[in-house]
Amino acid sequence: MLRILSAPVFYALELTPACNNRCAGCSNGFSARERATLMPSDVSPLRAEGWLRVLEQLAPHAQRLKLTGGEPTLHPDFPTLLAAIESRALDFTLFTNARWTDPTALVQILRECPHLTGLLVSLHGATARTHESFTGAPGSFAETLANVELAITQGLPVAFSTVLTAPNLAELSEIVSLAERLRVRSVVFNRYMGESLPGLTLDETALAQALSHIEALRKAGKPVKYGNCIPQCFAPNSSQGCLAGVAYGAIDPWGNLRPCTLSSLRAGNLLTQPLEEVWHSPTMERFRASIPAACHHCHAFAVCHGGCKALALELTLPADPLARPGAPVELPAPPALRLNPAWRPTAHYQSRPEAWGLVLLQGNQLLPLHADARPLLETLDGQKTVGELHEAFGPPILALMGDLLRHHMLSFTS
Repeated sequence: MLRILSAPVFYALELTPACNNRCAGCSNGFSARERATLMPSDVSPLRAEGWLRVLEQLAPHAQRLKLTGGEPTLHPDFPTLLAAIESRALDFTLFTNARWTDPTALVQILRECPHLTGLLVSLHGATARTHESFTGAPGSFAETLANVELAITQGLPVAFSTVLTAPNLAELSEIVSLAERLRVRSVVFNRYMGESLPGLTLDETALAQALSHIEALRKAGKPVKYGNCIPQCFAPNSSQGCLAGVAYGAIDPWGNLRPCTLSSLRAGNLLTQPLEEVWHSPTMERFRASIPAACHHCHAFAVCHGGCKALALELTLPADPLARPGAPVELPAPPALRLNPAWRPTAHYQSRPEAWGLVLLQGNQLLPLHADARPLLETLDGQKTVGELHEAFGPPILALMGDLLRHHMLSFTS
């Protein structure tokens, strides 16, 4: 079962609907077709004062923010918003197309943000032709890469975000090679979410081929990962289940809380309602209840969480179009962990109590645990060896260490 947090800890802040790309496959709620379903046309997006009010509600809960849009750097008060986020010591990622009005000035501002965890830069091909067939902006490929190089030379960590499409299907390895040449840290591949677009959308056979290619790159040690969820019953893959409505929510440019950036559902407005009230609203409960019943009984449910609920609702489908509820799923066995009995383990996490137990947080990692894990966690302080802990607590402590390792929450000293 899904363990719903009492308030979200991960947030996408959609600072502005403005964007200097015209991506054919844009999946947020700000296209001309969808904007009217979100807010009336006479309501302006939030300026700094409104976003500061939103941040006051999020700050007690937020583990990490993603600043997005539109193109977030086009917000007229962007430097002010960065200062407000920094003053609250909130870790954040900037999701950007790297087509900046004043690249030198922006990079300098970002260098002065100790809580910036990195830039996630949209790149949709290894060539200008492929990338710009998606962005609809001539010259955007060269501009984006030039600013990526500038950011990296100034010490900012960068990752690429790539939507899988028909035009770039043959360029996946080249995109990864380009990233490596530029010293980009990783490539985050995303399945396209939205209505089928001729010449853009991959059919299921082509998507399965792309996933197989990505998995081969990953197993070869290449820095690739997935940015959205892919049902395990469609194809075995290393994606993680979506946390929308569980631990994650999106705040749109008008202050509405939505389950995620894809969903057009408005649960409430944080300028007029408390966060907790909106998080537990009927709209959010409807979103959570949209998982097919068969998925709850699948042994892969803890991994994929039933696929993309938002896409199913947007397309008025009973389930994620890639899902096969009730189909048998074979998950690979987790790799065996070999721990030296002389090592001394130390856990690294922030703990958040919940009515059902506790949740551990580290970066963008989340690990829900039963409350009875707390005494075991307290022993992972670097004082005792693995052998001593195993002798005292048996297999449960080894299982806990395995979970912590897989979530990057454990280190060892010898």
